[in-house]
Amino acid sequence: MDNEKKSGKPYRIVIEWDEREDFLFTCDYGEPDEHADTSSTVPCNESYSFPHVVYAMGNVLRKLRREPIAFPLFLLSLAFEHRKLLSEIDTLLSGMHTHLARNPTPGRFTCQVKR
Repeated sequence: MDNEKKSGKPYRIVIEWDEREDFLFTCDYGEPDEHADTSSTVPCNESYSFPHVVYAMGNVLRKLRREPIAFPLFLLSLAFEHRKLLSEIDTLLSGMHTHLARNPTPGRFTCQVKR
């Protein structure tokens, strides 16, 4: 099946916080290769304003710095506290999947998420 178009599959997601507690969401996709140079792949730089996600992620960051947590239960409690959180996460993931659908070659999706 050489004619089949390969789709990029996410293999690494990284979330990095900055000093204002906004964060950078990065997803590498394609064929995972520990020696791959992602700087030469198809880039995508998006920016979204997700106040509920930023607030929730700030809570996660503060909690991680203070004490160990049961991560799945903590995320569930955040979802109940922040009703719009799931909608914002869905928008972020939709943006990532739209990029993946348009770019079948290995690459990196980056998204600056701010208040």
